[in-house]
Amino acid sequence: MRRALAGLLLAAAACGPKAPPERQPSEPSTGRDSAAAAPGAPSPLPPAEAAPHPPEPDFASGRSVRVALHTDVAEVVISATGGWRLYDQNGASALLRAEGGDAWTLRPVGTDLEAVRGDGERTSRREAPFVARPVAAGTYVTVNGRPYRGDVTIRIGARGLVVVNRVSLEDYLRGVVPLEIGRRTPEERAAVEAQAIAARSYALAHLRTDAPRGYDLASTVSDQVYGGVSAETALSDDAVQRTRAQVLTFNGRVIAAPYSANCGGRTAAAGEVWREGDASYLASVSDRRKGSGDRFYCDIAPHFHWSRHYSASELAAVLARNLHSFTTVRGKIGAVTDLRIDGRTASGRVATLLIITDRGKYELHGNDIRFAFQPAGGEILPSTRLTVEVERDGDGRVTQATFSGSGNGHGVGMCQWGAIGRAREGQSASAILGAYYPGTAITRLPE
Repeated sequence: MRRALAGLLLAAAACGPKAPPERQPSEPSTGRDSAAAAPGAPSPLPPAEAAPHPPEPDFASGRSVRVALHTDVAEVVISATGGWRLYDQNGASALLRAEGGDAWTLRPVGTDLEAVRGDGERTSRREAPFVARPVAAGTYVTVNGRPYRGDVTIRIGARGLVVVNRVSLEDYLRGVVPLEIGRRTPEERAAVEAQAIAARSYALAHLRTDAPRGYDLASTVSDQVYGGVSAETALSDDAVQRTRAQVLTFNGRVIAAPYSANCGGRTAAAGEVWREGDASYLASVSDRRKGSGDRFYCDIAPHFHWSRHYSASELAAVLARNLHSFTTVRGKIGAVTDLRIDGRTASGRVATLLIITDRGKYELHGNDIRFAFQPAGGEILPSTRLTVEVERDGDGRVTQATFSGSGNGHGVGMCQWGAIGRAREGQSASAILGAYYPGTAITRLPE
């Protein structure tokens, strides 16, 4: 099976950080829960009583995904919904046995790890990593109160603990799809199925046995948002099951299918956003509804149109904070006298934005524009499908800048709100994917 899978070569397409779809009131929120230590937890097992190494979970299709739940944290609380074990030496011997609700806090001590119970009971310090595994099927390890399928590895990283959930590919998708496409209705099922296939393709194309960071994917928008068991819904579970093992391929290679929340009326070619260049299946695609004038499949998005306003002080603050990350800045930036669009891409996105000050001129290109105007603790610009207007004082200095645009995200590949709009009009998952990834095929992986 694995040899058959290896024969289906993976092609990691130009795929960068994604913007998540617009969250709706009905969608689950992601947050960090904490589990209180339960009284009466059993004492750690002395080495002589170490339990035998249990069999690894029966991962579907033999393919598992390593997902980073937390990186560089000071400590983490591990528990489970039923009986569980904590193993040291990377899973070689049992360090403690615990029942459901028994919570232990793991923290680094030098280059070792220790686990501490709420009443002060602690294990001996052992070499990392530790592995937490449930005892029986239907039991889930919890990390800071949030349940996950599979097992959880805790190791020491450069600046703290790295917590990784190892889970089957199909179960991973159960915790991804509803957070990426949102809680949908039965009439939108085709969009959920399309999301499942795109997300499976993205994940599979990022699996590496030699992953230098020790995991395949992050659980955030830098890869795909993953919430574990608490994110799962019946509709999205059904979509994952209906599309089981199905991926997008191009010339026999699995593609790392990128997607974004809302293309603003037209998707972007990969080369417009990233520096890796274009792939023919990531061409710019119109999202216009046939025979509907200026209506688009994705204009049902809550914030299809958007605007951002910056005062002179806010503009100075964001540029002082961000500009040096995207272009050469020598000395002070100076007072802004103009913001000028200097060329657009084929899909109508800004190719270059000129920032003109009384001390010089700076250029921003493509997706960098979105990040350069991100305030501290705030959000990046939703898209580069935008216009900009400025107001000036008597000295020619900008007193206010207004960015207005449409869409949310980089715009490459599938438009999630467009997929929802297409599903509402009766298009199938295969038709949706064919529209956003032209020339690709849906291929079922060997199991």
